Amino acid sequence: MRASRILGASVGAAALVGASFAVAAPAAAASCTAKALETVVIRSTTSTGGTALAQLNKGQSASASCTMYYGATAYEKCGIVSKRWVKVTRSGVTGYVVGTCVTVEQD
Repeated sequence: MRASRILGASVGAAALVGASFAVAAPAAAASCTAKALETVVIRSTTSTGGTALAQLNKGQSASASCTMYYGATAYEKCGIVSKRWVKVTRSGVTGYVVGTCVTVEQD
């Protein structure tokens, strides 16, 4: 089962408050991989206004935190409105990508 579905269901209501926070995955979920469904920008913060650090192209994968992050402001990407972000590391760059345009799977 994908970590994103488990975590998304457990914090859906909390995401509506507008505060930025993270939800930890179960202890057994030590590492995850994010795969881009569309090209996404890796940003410095959980905001579309965050500094662009790099890009994750459609089909590319990056190591990811098994934790979902929620920004203060909703965005619309890949046809979905959300506040969900995923922390990724690719080629030595660590930052956040919009959660609606990636799939996250436990390794």
